[in-house]
Amino acid sequence: MPQGPAFAPTHRDEFYDIIGKRYQDAVAEAAKIASGKGIRMAVEQFKPVHFGTDWVTRGYKLPTGDTEKTLLTNCALFPYGILNLDEAFDYMEWYLGAKTDYIGDWFTLPIYYYEEKQGNYKGNLDHYNFRGDETFTFSIHSTTYGTSPDHEVNAWLFAFVVLPSTLKKTKITTA
Repeated sequence: MPQGPAFAPTHRDEFYDIIGKRYQDAVAEAAKIASGKGIRMAVEQFKPVHFGTDWVTRGYKLPTGDTEKTLLTNCALFPYGILNLDEAFDYMEWYLGAKTDYIGDWFTLPIYYYEEKQGNYKGNLDHYNFRGDETFTFSIHSTTYGTSPDHEVNAWLFAFVVLPSTLKKTKITTA
């Protein structure tokens, strides 16, 4: 039975199946880069440091409005879920490029009502594979602040990061 664009909570087996699949995707991407370029690769959980100093300062919170990122060569990002501790965080939009090609919306508000406040996306995650030198944008919407910048939601994106071993725990984007 096909899965729709909803989120699986932690008490469902599919939550862990999604993590396993995304991890396998990230490891396969790391192996592909390693064999093609002879670079030792690593796979890490997404942390603020991967998007730069301003993200480290903010901590594990997402800024409202648009976040446009271009990945460094030999890096990749494989998002799969959300931790939502903010009742005002209702959805995020995803795009390839600088809001060039719309990918889809993640309606995140229901996650806030899960007991564990986290969920993994059950839609087609292959659309959310971002690889080296690609630009992508996500836009965070809050019922309190809309998409106006200079605000944040108490939520965090779950993703696997693929990067050269020499870049572990460092920024993986150009901007």
